[in-house]
Amino acid sequence: MHAFYFREAWRSLRQHSGLAFTAVFSLTAALTLCAVFLLLQHNADHALRLIGDRREMVVYLRDNVKEEQRQAVIRNLETLYGTVTYVSKDEAWEEFSRQIGDPSLLEAVDQNPLPASLRVKLRPELLNFDAMEEAARQVGQFPEVEDVRYGAEWVRRLDELSAWLMRGTLAIGALVALAIVLVLYNTIRLTVLARRPQVEIMSRLGASDRFIAAPFVIESVLVAALSALIALGILFAFEQAARVQLAGVQFIPWTWTAAFLAGAVVLAWLAAHLALTRVFRSVGA
Repeated sequence: MHAFYFREAWRSLRQHSGLAFTAVFSLTAALTLCAVFLLLQHNADHALRLIGDRREMVVYLRDNVKEEQRQAVIRNLETLYGTVTYVSKDEAWEEFSRQIGDPSLLEAVDQNPLPASLRVKLRPELLNFDAMEEAARQVGQFPEVEDVRYGAEWVRRLDELSAWLMRGTLAIGALVALAIVLVLYNTIRLTVLARRPQVEIMSRLGASDRFIAAPFVIESVLVAALSALIALGILFAFEQAARVQLAGVQFIPWTWTAAFLAGAVVLAWLAAHLALTRVFRSVGA
């Protein structure tokens, strides 16, 4: 029985090859756009995670802080916020000297003006603007702390970029989903109408709606799956070309690939169901 459904679906595709080609072309274009945006989203997320791993809060200590006080502050920070690295005044000066590069520029400085500091690598749940701002406010109230820096504006812009990318992905995904449903809805509707005499005869002979609809649903799913595979092939070629120019570009994960294919198939099934329900009602099937 299942072989019959697939044979009928294949025969329908061959008989209406022009309509099927148009559907595949349209869906491939829409799915490729969605796939490219997914590729950009994935690589942007990867880059943001790498940058986010470098986010840290720098806590500058007062000069009169004693060893036991500093250790107490470190314990509190590690308990509440994350991993702490102590940077002494001498280490801060050596790092600053390496960044300057020219020792002659530092000859006029009589003594080391840089304070000792604690560099806090924050926990993942604190790597956002609101959480970092609140953490900096709390740490700034410690009596041993002179100042707290965390690059507020930079963190805020990074969070805004991440949110914009997510909204863009959702918007493009919704538009592509709508395009898939509309294209396949009209394709299946026109295919059924073109075979209306056959559908009416099968209905009068006692064939159920499910039996009549199955080949059309399979046809819709095959068109969507083929379009999705072509779109992924185009995306892979695009990713390989981009990798030559930009090191570190990654193809979308296999879980995203599977979800992409599954989404196209589910939308095809939905479009076929909607189209068949309306057409069968109109033909009296």
